[in-house]
Amino acid sequence: MASIPGVNRGSRSILWSAWVTGLALAWVSWIVARAETTAPFADWERQLAANATNRTALVQLAKAHHNEATRGGDDAPVHTAKARDYLGRLLRLDPQHAFGRALLGSTTILTAREAFWPGTKLKRVREGLTVLDAALAEFPDDPDARFTRAVNNLFLPDLFERRKVVEADFQWLQARADSAEFDPEFRQYVFLYHGRAWAKWVTPERAKDLWQRGLNIDPQSKVADELRRELAGLKPKPATP
Repeated sequence: MASIPGVNRGSRSILWSAWVTGLALAWVSWIVARAETTAPFADWERQLAANATNRTALVQLAKAHHNEATRGGDDAPVHTAKARDYLGRLLRLDPQHAFGRALLGSTTILTAREAFWPGTKLKRVREGLTVLDAALAEFPDDPDARFTRAVNNLFLPDLFERRKVVEADFQWLQARADSAEFDPEFRQYVFLYHGRAWAKWVTPERAKDLWQRGLNIDPQSKVADELRRELAGLKPKPATP
């Protein structure tokens, strides 16, 4: 069996399991929250059937399948395949779609869970990171692409050395959230996940400050419950797409 550099056989499965759990938790809640509309999943399929070049429908369907894939069930490979198919169609129509490219990178990283060999897992993560980084290098001012990379990379194993990238992405996002450049819901999600980043990095006071400031934006929003749970030290609730 090929080895992951720096990780012994005994800890390897634990490392990947922790990554899958953390990434699923992050993406299930965020993808649902950042949907462009509340149209049911089936509605997007009907819209795409009526117009195969409907870019909004392609994005929404790709996000929905990515969301399902993060759950890690037996059907996860089906969802990653569908997400990649929709994203491929989107990017053929619009090669410069920043969020589409970033989501493709994240989906590629998710496929690492499907591989048996650790070396293959490592290769797929690095391929996904290359796609993510290329999207942000070309479109550094796209907030959805920034958030995609920040959240995805936050839950990668430390061996990929992505903390500086995550810190820079959240710093960029936080500056704009603080100046109210984003809509209130997205601002709250920046505070929520930026706080989770500092909690992971064992800086609880900074995390709590971010969560409280995010809660103050709108205590009645759907994001507010997640912020309150974090402040109370409770595990986040799994979202339902």
